[in-house]
Amino acid sequence: MANGRLHSTGSIIKAVFFDLDGVIADTLHYHYLAWEKMFQELGGSVSEQSVLLHEGRASREILPTFLEEAGVTLPAEEHEAFIDRKRAYYRSIVKVTYYPHVFETIAEVRRRGFHTALVTASSKKNMETALAEEHRALFDFLITGDEVQRAKPHPDPYLAPMHHMNLTPDVCLVVENAPLGITSAKNAGMRCVAVETTLGREFLGDADYIIHEIRALTDLPLLLTAQ
Repeated sequence: MANGRLHSTGSIIKAVFFDLDGVIADTLHYHYLAWEKMFQELGGSVSEQSVLLHEGRASREILPTFLEEAGVTLPAEEHEAFIDRKRAYYRSIVKVTYYPHVFETIAEVRRRGFHTALVTASSKKNMETALAEEHRALFDFLITGDEVQRAKPHPDPYLAPMHHMNLTPDVCLVVENAPLGITSAKNAGMRCVAVETTLGREFLGDADYIIHEIRALTDLPLLLTAQ
């Protein structure tokens, strides 16, 4: 069931933009394991909740925060190589599973006439690890963390598909699971639905709607049909 506090502009939604990790793919625990492995090698540790709360931010931006939490140091010139090793280790351990009914839900959104986009902070390699070509085909536009200069919570990731589709913010709806993604959507001037997959609703209060599982998306009145 959806809990809504939608401050609608009255505009009809024309496009739905989906995050990947935590919305489509149940992979965030493996991202945590990869970060933790890397920091253990430096003699430190990070918490899984920190990883979940910072989800959506670019790795190069997260790293200084995690280094401080872990109580370790790493020369700036070594950051990119550290991140590359973390990503490679993640791909070596991840067992990609998907949230129930997620692809049927996206297919139904498309059947109703809405445009769709995938908007992820993951690298292109990680995105391709998580999504087979048949699943990527469900989206009219895909953008990864490699392709934006400013990651979430900046609006840039969600503005990219909007501009590509020649739309305006008021007709775009974002589906997110984390605070930074919600902030990114709101900074882009878009409405946002948060899914309680990785964090409880106490962390998702800035979203316009909160749903417990992804299939509830198609029950929202604003997604009954595209016009």
